[in-house]
Amino acid sequence: MSVTILEALQNADFNLQNFSEIGFLFAREQLHNAVILLEKGYGIYEEIEPLLEQYGTFENVPEPSDQAKQG
Repeated sequence: MSVTILEALQNADFNLQNFSEIGFLFAREQLHNAVILLEKGYGIYEEIEPLLEQYGTFENVPEPSDQAKQG
């Protein structure tokens, strides 16, 4: 099941509110990935797993306009 950027941010918030070392590590990664996609222009309801599966890393995901040109 794929989660949206908003859900990733909500998961990160939950992990930070219920602090544990592993929760902190998950939250840090979730926040980092969400920020990358938001900065590239993706909306908060964009599903993130299909992008990760297609491009391998969030850093490799093109901006939405670039992706539309490729499709």
